[in-house]
Amino acid sequence: MSTAPQVVFDAFHPAHRSNPYPRYAAVREYTALYPLRPDILMATRYRECAAVFADPLWGHGYEDGINPFRPGVDPDDVPGSMLRMDPPNHTRVRGLVKSAFMPRTTAGIRDRIENLVNRLLDAAIEAGEVDLMEAFARPLPLTIIGDLLGIPREDHTMVQKWSLEIVRGTDPDILQTPESLARRPAAMAEFEAYFAALLARRRVDPRDDILTGLCAAQDEGQLNGGREPLGLAVGLLIGGYETISDVIGKSIVALLRNPDQVQRWLADPDLAAPAVDELLRYEPPVQFTHRVALAEREVAGHTFARGDGIVILTAAANRDPAVYIDPDRLDITRFAGRAPAPRHLSFSGGPHYCLGAHLGRLETEIAIDTLLRRAPGLALTDEPVWRDTVAIHGLDTLPVRLRA
Repeated sequence: MSTAPQVVFDAFHPAHRSNPYPRYAAVREYTALYPLRPDILMATRYRECAAVFADPLWGHGYEDGINPFRPGVDPDDVPGSMLRMDPPNHTRVRGLVKSAFMPRTTAGIRDRIENLVNRLLDAAIEAGEVDLMEAFARPLPLTIIGDLLGIPREDHTMVQKWSLEIVRGTDPDILQTPESLARRPAAMAEFEAYFAALLARRRVDPRDDILTGLCAAQDEGQLNGGREPLGLAVGLLIGGYETISDVIGKSIVALLRNPDQVQRWLADPDLAAPAVDELLRYEPPVQFTHRVALAEREVAGHTFARGDGIVILTAAANRDPAVYIDPDRLDITRFAGRAPAPRHLSFSGGPHYCLGAHLGRLETEIAIDTLLRRAPGLALTDEPVWRDTVAIHGLDTLPVRLRA
């Protein structure tokens, strides 16, 4: 494979922040595997990305000390226990919290989501013009995952600050400033100290929440001592808050820019669920992730040695024309009917398939469906401002008018 690619990958330049997809398309058309470094390639097409996700011998490599993306890093310094683990530890830890996110469990909170959505919209509609990220897209998922974990609502502002710092820290180190690199471990330490105090409170005041369950699991020897339950709590909070708020915000923008799709949605309530999958395909919150070869693997004719890395460009794979017809067009019927399109990759796949996928879909469906029906005058009042992050891609502000 050539070490001097003819196509320059520049999708992360600030000029492309609002719409990196044409740049993704250029590199996807150029090659299935784009060289970033001799030991790190980037998968750009659906077939290769899906295959890597499905293969359990593509992992993270932190515990074995072979991760080339952050060589030498202490595994405990990677936010979110499950995000740094490979089996068997990943299997053990995932199993402890999996039941809290199963469809039969999350279906029980539908009423809570609907009530919260309507309360937030009552205030936003009364105000008339709001930043919909601040008034709706952020407080909804933060309240839901916060309540599931057991985070006091008065702590939300503080939690948001740490969460944003960690989201910024998920971007490649080469794209970060020295200041942001320095803030990453500080935010993680503050977040963990906060959860350590909450866990200590749950030991003397147990409740029906995930943190109480983590205490019990630790007491029973199912979780290691030290930082493992803290990292798990941080990972669950960020996964259940940041990515869902980004999905909601970006979906609203996509729909406002495609009013014909709004009309189709409003005309057919049964399209709400498949529409969410199309929005996830079209504007995924996580644009890319990475894996490490835990053994020699072959992808698209290239042999990866143990310890080599691959970047999975999910956002490019989701718009692969070899898989999706007219992939740059928003079509909320794409995943409907008896012959839906192939599954998008926005929730990853294989052993690391997103634990909160069902909850994320449910929150997004209720949020957007209720918003469209309660605010038919919904319109942008200015251009949205995009957050300065590239891995977890979302909006900073979303100025709208909710009534004519």
